[in-house]
Formats: sequence, C-alpha cells, structure tokens
Amino acid sequence: MNKKQMSYRPYSLRLILLLGILAATELLPAQDTKVVRDLQLWTGAAIEKTWKDWSLTLNEEIRFKQNISEINNYFTEAGLRYRINKNFSLEGGYRFTRDRNSDGSYDNLTRYNLDLRFRARLDQISIHYRLRYQKEVEGFNRIDPTVDYEKYVRNRIRLRYNKFMRIKPYVSAELFQQFRPDTYSKLEYIRVLGGIRYEAGPVGLFNLAFGFNREFEDIEPAMIYQLKVNYTYQF
Repeated sequence: MNKKQMSYRPYSLRLILLLGILAATELLPAQDTKVVRDLQLWTGAAIEKTWKDWSLTLNEEIRFKQNISEINNYFTEAGLRYRINKNFSLEGGYRFTRDRNSDGSYDNLTRYNLDLRFRARLDQISIHYRLRYQKEVEGFNRIDPTVDYEKYVRNRIRLRYNKFMRIKPYVSAELFQQFRPDTYSKLEYIRVLGGIRYEAGPVGLFNLAFGFNREFEDIEPAMIYQLKVNYTYQF
C-alpha cells in the first residue's frame, strides 16, 4: 500500500462515520422539547344549577401556552355534586378534551373524576378540602387496559377570607400523585394559587387567580405559571 492510499483512508472512515450518524439521527423518533418555564392563561365560562342538595355544572374552557401565544387545549366538562351535610359532599365529573400537539394536530382525551369534599368555617376563614381521584385516557375507551392512560390522586386545601360581602380572597395548594401502567406512583408536582372570588349577585360569579405548577424532579424541574380568569352563572 502506497502513502497516497494511506492518506485517504482516515478521511474515508470519517466520512462513513459521519454519514452513519446522520442516518441514525433520521431514524430516531421526533421528541418534543420539555418546557421548563412558561406562562399560561386558563379562561372559561360555566353555568351552575342548584336544587335542594344537588348541583349540576357545565363548563367550557380554553387554555393557552407558550407565554399565552398559542392554544394548549380546550375542553367541555360536566359535574354533578351531592351535599351529604353542611360539611361533606360528593362529586362526579366528566371531561372531553381536544389536546394540541406540537405539530398542530389534536388528540381526543376523555377524563372522569370522583371527589370527596369537606368544608368548615373558623370565624372569617373558611377551609375547603378536596380529595380527587381522576383517570384520563386517549380517545373514548376507558375500559381497555391496553389504551394509554394517566391516573392521579389529588389533595387540595383552600383557605378563603370571608369578611367582605362580595370579594373573597383565597389561597390554595394541591399535590398531584401520578399513577401510570409503565412506572411506579410518584408525587409529580404541586400547584399553588392565590386569587379573588367576586360574587356579583344575579350577574354571576367571577374568579381571578395567579399561581404556578412546580415539578418535584431534581433535574431541571418545570415551573409553569398560570393566570386564571373564569366566570360562572348560577341559578
């Protein structure tokens, strides 16, 4: 072998290696980049009908992401609540969501939940606790075990100040414990909110809040800030 052939070999090997890396990269599935900081807007309107110890709610909501620049998802939600006594109540809910992917397409998600609620009052402060079990699946098949799903157990406590007649400031904290078929259960994130509930009489109920979701992961946990604006008409 002459010197000219030997000088070409390293360059040929480098070229083959580079082409192999590029080919392997093309074969890898595309993955969404994890968002670790964002400001989202959650806004919606609802109607609520109450009779005796029952109340029925229908809610439409749209949520924005990427610093409120694009739609994240939108959904229709219905809930039925039964008041057991002055302190305890039970509620069941159903939600159909159109969830937006990074390529602009949408997935259909079905979610249902069961809540146990507790309410008590200490002078001007009311305490509201909610224990929620929820399961969400892709599509409409909630029975097939092969369908991808997410389950959560959520614990939320809210303190509300009731001294003023119509304006009710509040703070809340909620823990999300996730259960998936492909991994062990874990505390995924905490949601903290502070807001104002404005009771406008016959006009309805307005809710304005700001807070965040923070993951519990040690490496690069996400911090998602939320601005919530909601309206409920009650009759």
